Amino acid sequence: MGKASNNPGDQFHYIKNRIQMLNQVVSTMDPDQVDMNDFTRVLEMIQQLQVKMERFKKDWESES
Repeated sequence: MGKASNNPGDQFHYIKNRIQMLNQVVSTMDPDQVDMNDFTRVLEMIQQLQVKMERFKKDWESES
């Protein structure tokens, strides 16, 4: 996926790519076959994305 940068445009591109990756993961899952491990994996991806977005938000606020 690549390393995130301090440039707001690059950061947004990074987030967009992560969301697309999350969508791909979820789209490939069969709702009738999902187990707790699948659920946990998706939850962890969402939490990691949230942490990254909070960091980027702080970066953007410090630039203002």
